[in-house]
Amino acid sequence: QISHLQIADTPKDKDKQPPDIFRVRYMLDATLNKLCRWLRILGQDVALETEEEERRRTAEGDMVVFQRCRDERRTFVTTSTRLMQRRDCPPGTYCISPVFLPTMEVAMVHMLLNHGVVLEPDTFLSRCVVCNGKICEKHDPEEKKRILKDYQAPPDLSQEMEVYECDGCQQGYWWCDKPTSSASRVKIQATRLFELCLRGGVPVQG
Repeated sequence: QISHLQIADTPKDKDKQPPDIFRVRYMLDATLNKLCRWLRILGQDVALETEEEERRRTAEGDMVVFQRCRDERRTFVTTSTRLMQRRDCPPGTYCISPVFLPTMEVAMVHMLLNHGVVLEPDTFLSRCVVCNGKICEKHDPEEKKRILKDYQAPPDLSQEMEVYECDGCQQGYWWCDKPTSSASRVKIQATRLFELCLRGGVPVQG
């Protein structure tokens, strides 16, 4: 899998400054749910085709997702060559070959490279993996208590821990250093994806 990537231990030009941040905004079709979550973990602005949009597209031929891409100025990403061939397909649509589905991490790296995306580690884990909203820290003790209760946090967790909430769907998040915690598992995933992007040559700033 890694053989698909151009691996380099050091940049070709150490004195070269990273390029200006290019903030591409993606729209992924419904088959790319996992890739959507990974990109959000890496701080990317990624929308996902809804179940209703997918139903209208597949059952009725109503390409509402295409119009949404245009309205929100998003780059459409799909695995369907048939969608690419439609006359009303948004310009700049990116197709991931089904051949790469077993190695989706490699496909992700190639996609970021293709669009000139520059990763910003400061933005990692700042987007809700559920809805793409912004994750905001909560400081009020009562709000923190409510979030921990609503999302069934382990009872032994301290009220002094860092607690967050999505400004869109109100999904609750909290930080815990225990290796078995969901927070630690997501951090491990973010680290793994980041290392893969680095090895593949995706530029980083910050």
